[in-house]
Amino acid sequence: MLKDPRNLLWILPLVALLALPLWKPLAVNFLSPVRQRTGPPAESLAHPQIQGSSEMTGVRFEQSRNGTKEWLLTADRLTSMEGDADMRLEDVTALFFGAGGEHEKTRISSRRAKYNADTRQVTLQGGVVIRDDKGYEMQTSSLEYLAAEKKIRTKAAVTIEGSNIKVSGDRLLYDTVTGDFRLTGNVVCRIW
Repeated sequence: MLKDPRNLLWILPLVALLALPLWKPLAVNFLSPVRQRTGPPAESLAHPQIQGSSEMTGVRFEQSRNGTKEWLLTADRLTSMEGDADMRLEDVTALFFGAGGEHEKTRISSRRAKYNADTRQVTLQGGVVIRDDKGYEMQTSSLEYLAAEKKIRTKAAVTIEGSNIKVSGDRLLYDTVTGDFRLTGNVVCRIW
């Protein structure tokens, strides 16, 4: 049949040429710079539903009016989504200053908070503890700071403790300037 090995030199290229329709798609796919994907295509980062996010640690917000500091908020971590005015904070401490300025303080701590940059509304949630300079400690699950009125409002159950007194109720309105508060809804007071 093939007695001379030189015949093999022209037969191999002829077989490769005749089999070209079989191996050409594989060779083109292998040699192309971008290979075809076998799975579903990955979503583009420019997709309109995908938004960027930001994360910061050790953040501090301060609000002043006419040179007078109104409140100071610090958090261990802040996350926000692009185009969203709400910022989410973790391990939060807030100081609200009364009429006496930085000498009269209300301290609030919570596990989480939400700060709206447009409305400057602060909502604190998760183990909220309020301490004022008069020695009162208030505990609730959530509250919000009403910036225009300089008041703290909660619609969650509240417990207030001071020297020889413990009061609990369903709702609280607390004035950060004067230190006055109004507790409503199933109010129970114990004095000893």
